Amino acid sequence: MKKLMLFSVVFFGLTGFSISGEQKVVSRDNTHFREGPGSYYPLIGMLKKGAGVETVETQAGWLKVKYADKFGWVSENALATGATGGSLSSMTTGGAPLLISKASASGAVKGFAQKFIDFHKGDPTFLDQYEVPFFSPYEYLRFRQETYTGRDSEKIRKRYKRIKTENIDHSIPFGQEKVGLAAASKIAALGLVKDQAKVKYLNLVGNIIVDNTDMFDYPFKFFILDDKRISAYAVPNGMIFLTSGLLDIIQDEAELACVLGHEITHVVQKHGFQELAKRSTMIEAEDAFAEFDAEMQTEDDTIEAELDQIALNSYEAATKKRQMKYEYEADELGIIYAYRSGYDPSALNRVLARLKANTSRDFWHPESNWAYDSILDRVEKIDAFIAKNLTKNPDWNVTNQMRYRGYFKK
Repeated sequence: MKKLMLFSVVFFGLTGFSISGEQKVVSRDNTHFREGPGSYYPLIGMLKKGAGVETVETQAGWLKVKYADKFGWVSENALATGATGGSLSSMTTGGAPLLISKASASGAVKGFAQKFIDFHKGDPTFLDQYEVPFFSPYEYLRFRQETYTGRDSEKIRKRYKRIKTENIDHSIPFGQEKVGLAAASKIAALGLVKDQAKVKYLNLVGNIIVDNTDMFDYPFKFFILDDKRISAYAVPNGMIFLTSGLLDIIQDEAELACVLGHEITHVVQKHGFQELAKRSTMIEAEDAFAEFDAEMQTEDDTIEAELDQIALNSYEAATKKRQMKYEYEADELGIIYAYRSGYDPSALNRVLARLKANTSRDFWHPESNWAYDSILDRVEKIDAFIAKNLTKNPDWNVTNQMRYRGYFKK
């Protein structure tokens, strides 16, 4: 009991809050409305664009709000700045509900993915992963406290603030969640590692990194593919897969953090959808997303066909060779995210150097984009960027080698 009380005091002492009382308007569709201030808290439902809410409390980028008679937490990124909400008791606009229930949202996503799986040989059991949490909020907060024991997480985070990104829209439209789950189910069909302790640890570290990105409010999920090839895949809906072969060559938690930061960047920067946007079907898909009905009992066949094609394209974008410009950007932002999380950013180069040392000059892995020459080029760019930007208080960085080896080097 004493340990639990100490944990509560330490956590809430580090995360100040205030009472607000302002009226705001939700500025993006399908905003996650959660039970607590974090993407790992259970989902209450989704608020649609235009919903008027009253802010009750603010905490580390999250706001506790009241909508009608319900209280929950939303990201400050989802609320219009300086906007005043309408009637807080109003539940509809033009007959459509402004709060989509968790069951309706989940049913729409899983329903489409199931149709995709039936035709494209995905893993039907993977659909359960859309809702099932890998850890409880308490487990994450305890893991986070353990990670930052003796270190100030806010000071670590603030030592690098200048994150310049081309993509400033960090929302995931509901249609993208649908096609993302479908594409992820096809990747999962390659076979997943079922070791719950390893998967939980991977997700705990992953969420430490996500908390230090611009998409801290979106629920990423991390999986291990039972595949000895060295590879990783990032699906545009925030589902990320690392192969067991890749985890075998990683030696510590800082290396894992940098690799996860790299893959998370592909989602944050929407690299997969940038590629899809070059195809004509994506233009039509934007209309398909816009036509999504909140309750979604049925969907127009034309829209279904469009989304089905996008899901296939999303699978291809996640598993085929990526453009080097995306790799460079993912390297740079990935090590920034790891650095802001308190990990050694040069750890990524240790992974790349290990790959380079074990490959021939004519090596190229078509799925993961590992190539001898590209690895050399990336190492040089990473070294230069770290030397210029990520050298403040290096004693704050950790590798957590023993914790990593407790899970993956037994």
